[in-house]
Amino acid sequence: MSGLFPVKKRVLVVDDSVFARRVTTDILNSSRDIEVVGAASNGVEALAMADKLKPDVITLDIEMPRLNGLDMLRQLMQDNPTPVVMLSSLTTKGANESIQALRLGAVDVMAKPDGSQAIGLKAQAEELIAMVLAAAKVNVSLLKHPAARPALRRIVDSGATVGNKFPIVIIASSTGGPRALRTLVPALTNAAGVAYLIVQHLPAGFSGPLARDLDTVTDLNVRESAEGDSLHPGDVVFAKAGYHTVFDQLGNIHVTSDPPLWGVRPSADVTMVSAVPVFGRRLIGVVLTGMGRDGANGTKLIKQAGGVAIAEHESSCVVYGMPRAAIETGAVDVVAPLEQIADAVYAAVFKVQQSVRKKAR
Repeated sequence: MSGLFPVKKRVLVVDDSVFARRVTTDILNSSRDIEVVGAASNGVEALAMADKLKPDVITLDIEMPRLNGLDMLRQLMQDNPTPVVMLSSLTTKGANESIQALRLGAVDVMAKPDGSQAIGLKAQAEELIAMVLAAAKVNVSLLKHPAARPALRRIVDSGATVGNKFPIVIIASSTGGPRALRTLVPALTNAAGVAYLIVQHLPAGFSGPLARDLDTVTDLNVRESAEGDSLHPGDVVFAKAGYHTVFDQLGNIHVTSDPPLWGVRPSADVTMVSAVPVFGRRLIGVVLTGMGRDGANGTKLIKQAGGVAIAEHESSCVVYGMPRAAIETGAVDVVAPLEQIADAVYAAVFKVQQSVRKKAR
């Protein structure tokens, strides 16, 4: 339907619990922009319904009979790529299943609440609706899970010590980010002496497991941010989910519970804004796939401070929101598809190093 009545996003709800299916359906149907077109109780049934109904989005449980959610997701992404939001009691506090689901191509994850699911899910109704509508906007052609390939490992040959003014790269990502980071992080290197800080929008409790997962595909040192931490060449620090990661005037890391910005915490803008007065022209800001505009203001400040701003090209974004907002500020130096972001970072690192050396003379 068109004209005065916008087309509703068609959703398939998959859960082995009758109660959970009913509550999820009621929440989604309460939105004027969503229509639940079917409900399935297991993966086998869901695959058949997905093929027949062609939904815009699927909400998917993990623990189900006959064919569980992860196996169903794997097959779906191979045969019929569709945006999926994982909605399961197993997607809580860093469950490995959540990270595996994101790796397989799920757009986002949301934890079912403990205790009374009806009360909890209704309290999270706004979040669930927003998540499904965001998933409906993804680039479906990018969802199909690629064949596994060995991680690209580069020699870690530190060219800087803690006392040197080494470059610092701050990477912002959201929807589609975990899969993008699994491509980008193995391609990053410390050959030039550089540290990285990643701000990925995730539910609280998910950043630690994702950091540990990424640590397995790189020789760099990937860890979750912690109060009083500091950056060293070769570090990849992952902003702790549910908190902002900021720098003090000495460059030390603080993890704060300050209010969300743009509806998210951690926020890349909060991190970048705190970093600019401390590191200035040593900064490189990178904005990857995601909905909204987090990172746009921060990369603009980085550029104004003499640093370099990079944004992912629309062609490789699952959701082209955050990169577009950054580009629209006019401050982005380089726009590149995901597979070329690492090379753009290398070039920016050398540019920053030359700028720092000239200033030191």
